[in-house]
Amino acid sequence: MEQDKEKLHYLLNYLRGINKVFEEDWQKAAKKIGLTQAEQHTLWIVYLEKEVTVTRIAEIGLWDVSTVMQVLKRLKEKELVETKKKSSDRRVSYVYLTEKGKQKQKQSSEGYYQFYEFFEEYRGQDERNKKVLDDALELLKECNRHFHGRDFVNWIEHSGKTFSQ
Repeated sequence: MEQDKEKLHYLLNYLRGINKVFEEDWQKAAKKIGLTQAEQHTLWIVYLEKEVTVTRIAEIGLWDVSTVMQVLKRLKEKELVETKKKSSDRRVSYVYLTEKGKQKQKQSSEGYYQFYEFFEEYRGQDERNKKVLDDALELLKECNRHFHGRDFVNWIEHSGKTFSQ
């Protein structure tokens, strides 16, 4: 039992430490281009989806629909996104990037992420490190499948392929 508490302590604090680096990098990158983290993440979701519903943004972003509505309101005010209804179904609104939104999204891809730099440096040191990181990514994938579902993981896998095309 005590060993379990010790492992939980390690797990929680190591993950918290890494998350702190991610959050700081993401916040700096977003702030540098005049956005919040949520606004930047929403821009990326819309960019990767091309056209997307509010509900789908909420699913992918792991937010409530009300949160997405607030973020979209700010992005509309900044003229970065627009919503349209299709004539075939006027009940559903779709979100699209404006030209200004496309430029802002492109700008946001130029952020610096120190953990990723460490990750790549560590990975390149030898084959063992590469395997450790590949296994760690697989574990993260399984954790996300467990907590957020297969659809979330499938979206990550599918959208990730966009970068190699």
